Amino acid sequence: MVKDHFYYCLKDRLIFSQEYANECLKCLRYIEIYKKADYEFYKNNKLLFFFEELVNLPINIYRSYKVAKMRIHLTKCLYDIKVLKREIENYE
Repeated sequence: MVKDHFYYCLKDRLIFSQEYANECLKCLRYIEIYKKADYEFYKNNKLLFFFEELVNLPINIYRSYKVAKMRIHLTKCLYDIKVLKREIENYE
């Protein structure tokens, strides 16, 4: 089968999607490490933890929203990678 321009566009899109997925996974791992560090810091300072959470409540809600949104985008990207691989296999 002759490979046209669309095949190469699919290949480029697949490479970009894989890089994006890797960056999202890396960012989510950093967030988990940050949470573990916070837990260790506030383990003995329960009152300071409560005060910090109360003061930064809007920021913490926004951060949680961003993390949830990133997880949804990562899941969508992984499905996108599966579909792109299937489409590329159809060309071969």
